[in-house]
Amino acid sequence: MINLRALMKALATLVAVLSCTSSHSQTFPAKPIRIIVPLVAGGSLDTLGRLMAEKMSQGFGQPVYVENRPGASGDIGTGMMAKAPPDGYTLGVIGLGSISIGMLMRKLPFDPLTEMTPVSGLTKSTLLIVTAASSKLQSIPELIAYAKANPGVVNFGSIGIGTSQHLSGELLNTLAGINMVHVPFKGAGEANTAVMGGQIHISVSGGPGVIPHIRSGKLRALAITDVKRSTALPDVPAVNEFVPGYGTSALLTLFTSGGTPPDIVARLNAETLRALKLPDTRERIAGWGDEPNPTTPEELGKTLRADIQKWIDLVKNAGLRLQ
Repeated sequence: MINLRALMKALATLVAVLSCTSSHSQTFPAKPIRIIVPLVAGGSLDTLGRLMAEKMSQGFGQPVYVENRPGASGDIGTGMMAKAPPDGYTLGVIGLGSISIGMLMRKLPFDPLTEMTPVSGLTKSTLLIVTAASSKLQSIPELIAYAKANPGVVNFGSIGIGTSQHLSGELLNTLAGINMVHVPFKGAGEANTAVMGGQIHISVSGGPGVIPHIRSGKLRALAITDVKRSTALPDVPAVNEFVPGYGTSALLTLFTSGGTPPDIVARLNAETLRALKLPDTRERIAGWGDEPNPTTPEELGKTLRADIQKWIDLVKNAGLRLQ
């Protein structure tokens, strides 16, 4: 016999849970939202994070602000985001490569697959190999020739060990048969300053951090790392025009802490997609040589797992020398 009292109690509990879940998205956000950028100011993540904060603040009607938390190749800031309360009020603009590659090269203080909740892809970021405008290096063939004639002398900067920028340099080492020395920095701004000051020969950096310096004449772009040229810099060749088989890029993404309720994640995703569709947002992203890359949370989760496998295969097949 059906216990009507127990059935009614169960239905009341279900209604309360559904009502509470629904109220999350209806009232969210009720206070300011923090976007953690796990690198210093001035690079691709920081520039993109500030753009998203501006547009999401307008859409949410609540302040959205950027907090730079650099250190340990981005692990400190990303870990803060991952372990924040699961309420949607702490987001992180994350270079996917720093997570997927980082899992191969160092012990992360968090589990990307369980302690990070995907929100959306943001952009596919073009990486550039740049040198100082005053450098004698004019092209990738000249860089390779100089590095071969002076093994261990040429150095290249990146935003940290185990990032897409780092692996882009190591892939050039492997495929071109050279031995450039990696110099990690806390962010693109520091790396680019070191290049312009002559402390390092080249840097691998995202478009937002270097294109303004290229256009102002402070930096010279030797090549882009993607398999095709960028519409923002059509005269800059791709590395694979000189080194067959070469090709890398960076996916910039938005995550929140693990365990965040699905309705809040859906609200964050909807606002992110709205912001990425705005004409002035798309225009600014295109000006960096990047492409908008909006996704569902589920698509971003699949991309993270696929990216991990991609780098495992690349490291194995190319015989990359990981530091």
